[in-house]
Amino acid sequence: MKTLAVVAALVLVGAGFVVAVKHFGWSEITGKAWAVTYEVTGRAGAPVKISYTENPSPRKRDAPRTISVDGALPWTAEVVVNSGQKAEVTATPTGDEVLSCRILLDGERVWASSTAAPGRPVTCDEVTDR
Repeated sequence: MKTLAVVAALVLVGAGFVVAVKHFGWSEITGKAWAVTYEVTGRAGAPVKISYTENPSPRKRDAPRTISVDGALPWTAEVVVNSGQKAEVTATPTGDEVLSCRILLDGERVWASSTAAPGRPVTCDEVTDR
């Protein structure tokens, strides 16, 4: 009788774990996400339109989402990008400003950088390792 009770308890615990895995998306854990810092620079205070990608959760393999904001220079954002997905930031000046962008890994290592011609959008992008 004790054996039957132990087996029944293990089955219930296992079923509860499966339900939790499906509910929280743990079956989709990527195991690897990148801490990314986007930077856009140019004339201090200049208004720009910025779009960038990020992942809503470092624990799920969801498609990255694109965020669009109006900002002023210099501009930065810290985001998470899951493994195998593209980190990208694009900035569009409202005038003839010269814009530059960088993508930093872990806030230190320059991973991508670019400078655009006056009045032109600038884009930095790179695909993360798997």
